[in-house]
Amino acid sequence: MFSETTKTLLFIAWSIAVFLVAIAIGITSVANWVIVAFIAVVPPLVVRSYWRAPEQTISESINEARR
Repeated sequence: MFSETTKTLLFIAWSIAVFLVAIAIGITSVANWVIVAFIAVVPPLVVRSYWRAPEQTISESINEARR
């Protein structure tokens, strides 16, 4: 399972990687940089909205009830 901090670091790494690739291939126009920014920011936001913690297992429920 991933903690929220790990997810955030993963998404930051994605964004940095996208920007480094854009620099490496030599993007110079403003329109292309807008597209790169969209690709760097939007996918992590979409994934974060769908990335939920797993449901509580039966053993976790039993252990919680025993406490």
